[in-house]
Amino acid sequence: MATTQLPPPAVVLPHWPLGEIHSVKRVPTGLMNRSWRVEADAGEFMLKLFLDVRGPQLAFQFSVLRALAANRVPVVLPVTSSRYTDTLLLDGQEFGVFPWLNGRHRSGLALPLPRCRDLGRVLGSIHLTLRSAVQTPQQPYHQPSIPVDSALRRVDRLLDLVESRHGGGAFDAVAERTLRMKRGMLAKLAHRRPPDIPVMMAGYLHGDLHPHNILLDTNDRVQAVLDWDRMRIGPYSKELVRAAAFFFTYGDERGVDLVRAAEFVAGYREILDLGTQEIAIALHRLWWERLADNWVIEWHYLRRNQACDHLLPGQTALVKWWTANFDEVMRALAR
Repeated sequence: MATTQLPPPAVVLPHWPLGEIHSVKRVPTGLMNRSWRVEADAGEFMLKLFLDVRGPQLAFQFSVLRALAANRVPVVLPVTSSRYTDTLLLDGQEFGVFPWLNGRHRSGLALPLPRCRDLGRVLGSIHLTLRSAVQTPQQPYHQPSIPVDSALRRVDRLLDLVESRHGGGAFDAVAERTLRMKRGMLAKLAHRRPPDIPVMMAGYLHGDLHPHNILLDTNDRVQAVLDWDRMRIGPYSKELVRAAAFFFTYGDERGVDLVRAAEFVAGYREILDLGTQEIAIALHRLWWERLADNWVIEWHYLRRNQACDHLLPGQTALVKWWTANFDEVMRALAR
């Protein structure tokens, strides 16, 4: 990618029927793709360069989006090019154009309870539509939990890297405290590793549902579900509880707003009721995954990528809170 010169937007945009182009501004957000905000005679649009998902996989994504839109799930469909295609390959790069939506991203903590339930209904509608529109894997779905010995080895490997950095910075100190805390908890709580029970309800998922991928209108209703590049097969219950953790986590020692999270789960179950057992299994597994996994620290030391360093304190606080309030979480969300 570094050796390829990208065609400028002024060369790309005439391939769509947008009329005269008045302004093009780079959108600074987005880790995987590149985007520009475009003002034209036909309105406001987003020009997107696809880097993460391309070709047949992208075409499949668009077919799924059309199925969702037909079922009134709020998604953004591509603008058809002058060649009657969803995307175009120009100088070896794949581009698409989408309507620009003037919504906002908000933490679930800022939403009133009825909107938390509405958000759950949207996720339920996504899963229900995907289940009927896209072929699902054979049930049941097996997803073993991370073994204790494997988790401990990964912690020790990372501790060796941190300990080699004498006189390190603030991140090194937080990373070391986190790893030592988790090592002690893994050893103490090894008997609480989730059993490898298969789940019965699985299929295609959004794959990356969090506040930055949900666009809300001024009344906090979901205007669009964005960024489907992480779409994959997995348990519906895992995406449900993972989304609840993303949307309703305080990011500190207060843990999760269980009242709002419970409304979110209840809204989902109005559309697609997975049953209490599957939700309980997913909660147990997500807790263990958060305890056993250290992806932010791995990114920092193994990938030399510091883009997510700021997430570590909140993740550490959530693990501590969830462990101390495990039974309360179960009662609130798996009832």
